[in-house]
Amino acid sequence: MPPTGSDLATDGLIPVYPSGGVGLRELMTRAHELLDIDIPMPPAAAGFRRILTVFAARITGLDRQDDGANEWFDRRDAVLDQGAFDLDAVTAYFDRYRDRFNLFHPERPWLQDPRLATECDSRSGINKLTLERPAGNNQVWLDHHHDGEAGPLDLTTALFHLVAQLFYGPSGRCTARTVNGKKYANTTAGPLRRVVSFHPLGRNLFESLVIGIPFLGRASGDDRAPWEYDELPDPLGVPPSPVGVGGVLTGLFRHALLLEPDPDRTKVVNAYFTWGWRQPHPMVNDPYLIYQANNEGEFYPRRADLARALWRDLDALLREDVGVRGGRSRRPAVFGDAAECLPFDIRDALRVRAYGFHQDGQTRDQQWFAATTPAVLGTLIGDHETAGELSRARDAAERAEWHLQRALRNAWIAINDPSNGDGRPVRRESDIGQGPWPGAAAGRYWPRAEAVFWRRLRHRDFEDAARSFVNTATAVFDEVTEPAAHRPRAKRSIERARGFIYRALNESTPRDES
Repeated sequence: MPPTGSDLATDGLIPVYPSGGVGLRELMTRAHELLDIDIPMPPAAAGFRRILTVFAARITGLDRQDDGANEWFDRRDAVLDQGAFDLDAVTAYFDRYRDRFNLFHPERPWLQDPRLATECDSRSGINKLTLERPAGNNQVWLDHHHDGEAGPLDLTTALFHLVAQLFYGPSGRCTARTVNGKKYANTTAGPLRRVVSFHPLGRNLFESLVIGIPFLGRASGDDRAPWEYDELPDPLGVPPSPVGVGGVLTGLFRHALLLEPDPDRTKVVNAYFTWGWRQPHPMVNDPYLIYQANNEGEFYPRRADLARALWRDLDALLREDVGVRGGRSRRPAVFGDAAECLPFDIRDALRVRAYGFHQDGQTRDQQWFAATTPAVLGTLIGDHETAGELSRARDAAERAEWHLQRALRNAWIAINDPSNGDGRPVRRESDIGQGPWPGAAAGRYWPRAEAVFWRRLRHRDFEDAARSFVNTATAVFDEVTEPAAHRPRAKRSIERARGFIYRALNESTPRDES
């Protein structure tokens, strides 16, 4: 049966592997026995991993970082040597905030604002809370609920969407909220909207949480998570500076939410979803994001792209100077010195989990995804020669794919341009379109390129990797063009375009950075 209690600290609302549902106290007490959280919704899992990391930092004292990096790494090693969270420290933390973890607490519902019940013009609807469901006149996305069919959510599912909306929620119009006579009906986007985040994984949940605590240095202000404040914030005031582990990981929410339970308090039947702050938060880098530079040299978080596999970002997790685009990206801070100082047995087992949500900057959601690397990351940390070879191999794979796409477009345009009998396109490309081949080719090329990449990485053999990717690209080219290759004119155009792929061997840089 699903859990019926609404207290996150004690009731089994959080699924973990392999034990099913647990409360936060049990999760932290038994983290060394658990392999991972088992949240099937990537945006909720990414948010929960940050929240659990704050708990881990508080319980271990690793949130205190003003004694310098070397001393902090020594203290972290001592925590890892213990192999488990201290039971007394877990009890003390959750006792201190005993009333802050209930989803339906009348004064301090967890990560919610009870004032919305009187400050909002109306309820937002359960579909507005639920990411898979369309709200208002929007089209159906992942299921067939609509405004006329708005079923309730069980508490665990509602919890997932609460967390996901706080981290990934949209900008733009929202339910109107009036505070001190000032009424607004718009909001800005959540702190993780449309990005992909990367998290280190250890051999169990305890190790994952401890090695996931970022070293941020001395906190210059009040380091608190939202549930740790004694008073609810003034939404018209200046947001607190996001300092320390609690502030950086959980202090940048832009929305305010309130769940409404059914009479039995076993389901969520409605919700308020509106703006949380009018003033902007100060800018701060998230320690789990890759930052890359635009043409003006300004850094921004790497966007989530459902077509981009995790292996294509592996070099950016290992090096600041990534391949031929040296100096134009920064690896997540959690994979910096903190990863290099890990004990060898943990480094050898280190994996990476990526969570992404392909969205636009406002309201359109496309697809979320999660991926995990094999246990190779730890063996590459500090191996700058192999990391460089890995980076060049990734560049070669992207370069080959770019030439494959261009070759297929050239062939399609030449075949379908009726204005020139020799197959040379004279009409504008936009008049003809690129046809179905590039999309079909991408779906075939990237899984094969990934297999080539992991095989070469496993054997530490990157010699002539570029030719392997070009051969893969030409094989895909032949497969997708084969149905048209029997026609004489098409055959000439296809063969002429095919040669373009081999130019990838003579170019030193990829044509794009997607």
